[in-house]
Amino acid sequence: MTSTSPLNIEYWALQYSAQQDDNSEYTNAIRDRSDALERARALWDWKDLSRGVDVDDVTDVLTTDELIDLLEDSPGDAVGQLADLLVERGALTNRTVVTPAFLLHLADSGPGQYSVRFPIFDVRCWVAYVYLTRRRGGERPLPRSATQSPSRFGEFSEFFQQTIPEHIDGRRYEQALFRFGAYISALPSDTISDIQAHLNELENAISSVYESSGFALTSDSAQGFEY
Repeated sequence: MTSTSPLNIEYWALQYSAQQDDNSEYTNAIRDRSDALERARALWDWKDLSRGVDVDDVTDVLTTDELIDLLEDSPGDAVGQLADLLVERGALTNRTVVTPAFLLHLADSGPGQYSVRFPIFDVRCWVAYVYLTRRRGGERPLPRSATQSPSRFGEFSEFFQQTIPEHIDGRRYEQALFRFGAYISALPSDTISDIQAHLNELENAISSVYESSGFALTSDSAQGFEY
């Protein structure tokens, strides 16, 4: 059965590539390194984890085999166990989700094989998930940080797997969620209902122009026209 995403993946993924051209760094690291910890060293700054966690503190206290063993568990359980392990060994000061989820993503991915069980995760992806699944009611604001609950990451993983269409690459879907989450987080609107109203206006602006003129964003027929 083909999954249906609650998001225009291509539109938001193109918005991502317009803002950030960093896909080659990720794909090259996954292609050129088979060891998850080597991938982590290569991509730590790319993922922007170095602001809070030193990569050596993490990679020096783990083995790749430990990561691979955790992949047998459910995503939520695996992330929770790895978070506890990193706190116990002094690599993290508190139980978090983003860092262990990223490590498990690197262990579960391969060249041309993005792990949809452990998708790359951060606050923008979490915001997109919370809005799209209506985890919060209309008068509540969006979350301001990523969840710290491994079980919530497990729910995000399940959502990711259930809603990604068969023909869409996992990295592409993650980029779309990232950019959508970043967009709605940057709106001056404070509540879910305000954001929904803004998105409805955006939908109407695009669809009404398309219905009346045959184009949605810009018309090529206007090129070279003297106004």
